Amino acid sequence: MNLTAPAKINLCLRVGPVRGDGFHRIATVFAAIQVHDQITLEDAAETSIDGFPDTLVTRALDALGEARMVTIDKRIPVAAGLGGGSSDAAAVLRALRGRRPVNDLYAIARSLGSDVPFFLSGLEVALGTGRGDMLQPLPQFPRDYGVLLVPAAEGLSTADVYAAAEPNEIYEAVRGEVIRSANAARTVQHVAALVGNDLEPAVLRLRPELADTLAAVREAGALAAAVSGSGPTVFGIFPDAAAARTASEMVEGSIATGPV
Repeated sequence: MNLTAPAKINLCLRVGPVRGDGFHRIATVFAAIQVHDQITLEDAAETSIDGFPDTLVTRALDALGEARMVTIDKRIPVAAGLGGGSSDAAAVLRALRGRRPVNDLYAIARSLGSDVPFFLSGLEVALGTGRGDMLQPLPQFPRDYGVLLVPAAEGLSTADVYAAAEPNEIYEAVRGEVIRSANAARTVQHVAALVGNDLEPAVLRLRPELADTLAAVREAGALAAAVSGSGPTVFGIFPDAAAARTASEMVEGSIATGPV
């Protein structure tokens, strides 16, 4: 069985106070992009993973009570703010769901991570609230923009980034603005206006060299640029795919892509 697991960017990420369960309240816009892992599942008596030791995939299989020989062709950078591990796990959950009720499947997804429900949903773009697991489809959201990704050589721990971050002092106000703007977005300019990340100051404190990457992406013509999720990948929004491809020739180590 062959599976495809796309990466995501957080077009915007607003971070509120810590909830009773230890997770922060967030408001985010997830967008799946055309960078993906390839996964092969084969019947086996015991689970083994070849190509990349993805613990979330192992946990997903354990939660389903399944065993498989798994091969992962890892194309999404690791610990990069692009959700690769979460997407891999969600692809396995979808493929092996059997007759499990949808609510049970989403309960497993939430137990694996806050991004996993988005990937499980199969949505191309969605508004995420709660801890990111409460999803609203955005069927009229634009899809005609270009994306430039600049992965870093070394990943970042999500836990370390959140520990260094300061919650947005006006979270309730910005949360409402994210919800309104995401539902009203119809043009590339609207997409660019959404871009922002409350975790970015913490990421830059941990990895100050990324300020130069952000500047390079903006100088290459991005309408907006930010760190995706907990970083350290930087992304830029461009008017179209051709503009992103042109920019990729100007920014070393970058990848031109676009929304799914």
